[in-house]
Amino acid sequence: MDNQLLNWPGIIKHSGDVELTYISDQTEWDNDSDLHHFEFDESDYLIDSTGKLFNLSKREDEYVKPESSGRSMALDEILGLIKAHAAQKGSCCVAKIYAPTIDEAFKIVASLEET
Repeated sequence: MDNQLLNWPGIIKHSGDVELTYISDQTEWDNDSDLHHFEFDESDYLIDSTGKLFNLSKREDEYVKPESSGRSMALDEILGLIKAHAAQKGSCCVAKIYAPTIDEAFKIVASLEET
C-alpha cells in the first residue's frame, strides 16, 4: 500500500458519529476486509498516531487506500473525540481522560474496544 506517510496505530472517525474505530497496524488494516472494503462517507477520515488526517474515499481495485489530506489534528482535538467516544460507550469520569501524546490517546481507544 502506498501510504508510507501513515504512522500506525490509527483511528477512523465516521462522519456524524462519535464511535471511533481503532486500527493497530498495517496488518490489521490489510487483514480486516470490513475496514478496506467499506463504503466510507466522503467526510470519514483516518487519524494516524502523529495526528495526520487521511481521506478514505480513494479506491483501487475495490480496496480503500488512505490518502493524505495534508491536514492534521492537535492532541486536544483528538482527546475531545475520544471523550465523546468514551461517553457513548458508557465510561465514567470521561472529563478526566488525558494522554500526553496522540499515540497514548489511541491506547485509550484500544482499551475501550476491549470492554
